[in-house]
Amino acid sequence: MLRALTMAVVALTVRSAAAAPAATETVVFASPSPGTAVGLLSQVIKEKRLDERNGLVLEVKYFDPAATEQAVVLRRADAGVFPVVSAARVNLIGEKIRLFAPALINHNSIVLQKGSAATRLSDLKGKRLGTLDRISMTYTSLAVIAKMQGLDLDQDFKLTLSPPPVLMALFSRGELDALVIFEPLVTRLVSEGHGEMMRLDRFWREQTGQFMLALAIGAHEDWLKSHGGAARKLFRTVIDAMTVIQESPKTILQEHRQSLLIENDEQLKRLTERMPRLYTARWDRAVIDNMSSLLKKNVELGLLKAMPKDEIFVILD
Repeated sequence: MLRALTMAVVALTVRSAAAAPAATETVVFASPSPGTAVGLLSQVIKEKRLDERNGLVLEVKYFDPAATEQAVVLRRADAGVFPVVSAARVNLIGEKIRLFAPALINHNSIVLQKGSAATRLSDLKGKRLGTLDRISMTYTSLAVIAKMQGLDLDQDFKLTLSPPPVLMALFSRGELDALVIFEPLVTRLVSEGHGEMMRLDRFWREQTGQFMLALAIGAHEDWLKSHGGAARKLFRTVIDAMTVIQESPKTILQEHRQSLLIENDEQLKRLTERMPRLYTARWDRAVIDNMSSLLKKNVELGLLKAMPKDEIFVILD
């Protein structure tokens, strides 16, 4: 059962967006690049003009996953994708980032070189392990799962922290023993004969009974307060894009075969099954409680100094 919330939820009282808004607002949105699950959301929004339908012009700026969060913190974008743990961490140093919309359930896996006999994370102790930068959902999720197994990423592994293209190149040359990466890259590697040793969300669910909701959409508190209408429109636009993908996954993936690096029908079938399950098209107390549980586990394991000193979750009413 979901545990009671320990952090207050900031409720912004606002009116519903009209069907034909009087004015169109522009929001600069930081997104991971095409070829990622969130990048696909951004593409669908623009191609289907979902932002315009909600009275919004979404100006998408693409970054590698770790740089996406940094763009929000540095105000290079109004809003953007942000890992839950990283939002809590920057809050503790005074950055008033607020999470106000859903993004993704964790979609990272540990992928092995061909012929590897590893079956659990401890089997990779002392090995060359590649993953994304420390601010990313990939790293923060891997860190807590390693700690749950009595392991420390910095002390027990030979870490390489780099953007996805660099990691993929290193892995292909055999310079990494294992790679922690996201879909659709996991599907591509598995189709090439590499082994998927662990799905991080599956391990988390086995241990906690909850999905690993580790990624949301965030913005600075002052921007949310001064642009409540735009934030609300962005929320609706994101939900609409998730619904489009979940209702017609095969069609959407077919339309984006090139950016998603889908090379054959086997990969398409696998991603058609996996991708729709990554999106959580809801944002309520149960979802927020789930994310709060993730933060509590990080505090318990010493990966986060304390729970956020402010309320970091916002429900737009």
